[in-house]
Amino acid sequence: MKKYADLHCHPHSRAFHWMRHTKNEDKPGKYNPWNIVLSNFKKQKKGKRAFSYSQCDPVKLWNGETKLVFASLYPFEKGFYKGGEIDQSKLIRILDILSTTGFGFFNPLRWVQAGFALITGAPTILKTARAFLQSLLMRMPIRRIKYFISDEYDYYEELIKERDFLLSKSETRTKNNIYIPGIKRILKSQKKLRRKYPESLDATGKYTVCRNYQEVDSTLKNNEIAMVLTIEGMHALGTDTNLNKVEDRIIELKNWTTPVFFITFAHHFNNYLGGHAHSIPNALRILSDQSDGMNEGITPQGENAIRLLLSLNSNLERDDSLGRRILLDLKHTSAKSRKWYYENIISPCQQNGDAIPVILSHVAYSGWETLAETITYADQENDHDLRDGFYPWNINVCSEDVLWAVKTNGLIGICFDQRILGDKKDKVNSIDLIWKNLIAMVDSILSSNELTIDQKATCWDYFTLGTDFEGYIDPTQDYGNSLLFDDFENDLINKLKSIQGSEYYLHSDQRVNEVARGICFENAFQFLKRNF
Repeated sequence: MKKYADLHCHPHSRAFHWMRHTKNEDKPGKYNPWNIVLSNFKKQKKGKRAFSYSQCDPVKLWNGETKLVFASLYPFEKGFYKGGEIDQSKLIRILDILSTTGFGFFNPLRWVQAGFALITGAPTILKTARAFLQSLLMRMPIRRIKYFISDEYDYYEELIKERDFLLSKSETRTKNNIYIPGIKRILKSQKKLRRKYPESLDATGKYTVCRNYQEVDSTLKNNEIAMVLTIEGMHALGTDTNLNKVEDRIIELKNWTTPVFFITFAHHFNNYLGGHAHSIPNALRILSDQSDGMNEGITPQGENAIRLLLSLNSNLERDDSLGRRILLDLKHTSAKSRKWYYENIISPCQQNGDAIPVILSHVAYSGWETLAETITYADQENDHDLRDGFYPWNINVCSEDVLWAVKTNGLIGICFDQRILGDKKDKVNSIDLIWKNLIAMVDSILSSNELTIDQKATCWDYFTLGTDFEGYIDPTQDYGNSLLFDDFENDLINKLKSIQGSEYYLHSDQRVNEVARGICFENAFQFLKRNF
């Protein structure tokens, strides 16, 4: 049976957010990732934006043979729910009124109440729009939004709770439950749902959050799910309120019994350690303004944090007294910050014999050759431009990024987000869209004057799947969840056969199949073997 790997996804996220702050927190049988939140199957089938259905919960992972999972912990950023001049108390009133729980959205009385709220309190329709964006569209429970904008919400505390939620069923064989929100639970039968949607809603399986490569290997040999812990965003360490505690918390991370393999340095909003790349469409800026710190470079505190994560002393020498190394993932990190990282950390360490692998966990190709070009264009990024069909924002990688990954024996995860891949209106076939980005990055390797023949001969070995499933993305239509990876691999094989020959080091059908298997599983597995 074929196995699949995903370098970046959030398999527990939907269940965590729906059951957090409910009575289920006191019920271990229900407060765990195997309690699958019921999906909207019409939207799942069409591959629509994944707000109302699950993409990679444990049932889909198990039934889709996704057995190597880099599970990303992510405390939701306050910037999505706080910002501008929106009065939070009035926003909560509107959220309560426009709740989609049960039949609230279709209740005329709700709309009368909404109109009253606008007349008596909300100064502009944008407040309602923001409420729709973050509650209706994202299907985020109102109780969570109330918590996110409260003074009680602390990123680091939430990180620990999310970690413990994921660990709660580690190493435990479990038959899944189905969580049905609102009044639908009265109308829906779990047995009937399991019979109608067995691949999405019915499984008895086991995952292990692994401590090292040996555990990954033994778990996979048992045909079970091997999860590797990662974190998305250094804000998770509480940099918004406790910047002075960052180094202490990095040490705490290093002492977790279940280790963090890598941490995505930046995300959508300012973490005060380094610039984040422009990621939210400009059309939504008034609702979620990410301009503070955007496209900027690494701060002095960020430099110290990077060295500590990588266990480097002030001379950039590996220092075992600084604990286990936590690798950095550069997705979401601004091009300016990436350039600093390559020049001031990666290059000198490599010259000292310490090749720190560059990870770009869920990206596509920008169309730019160099970081200098990318940085120059960063402040001009808009919602309409494409560069030769590629999405040219600095959230994506240029050829120079790809070469750094090759030179350090790193790994690049191909994102399954349509917008990031360069298609916002379902105009491009899914395999053509992904292939266009993949082959452009491979061409960057083959056309480079910096790489050896041997490095070029392994041009396919630096890529894997990095879907960003459960990251609230608009996925490629044909591969909208992890049950469809087999379809993707078959389509990928056909694309590889279309360029078969010595130019792309695809000498035979066997080599084509090996390359496809590498991208779908083996490359990620071998990367772990070298680095975990």
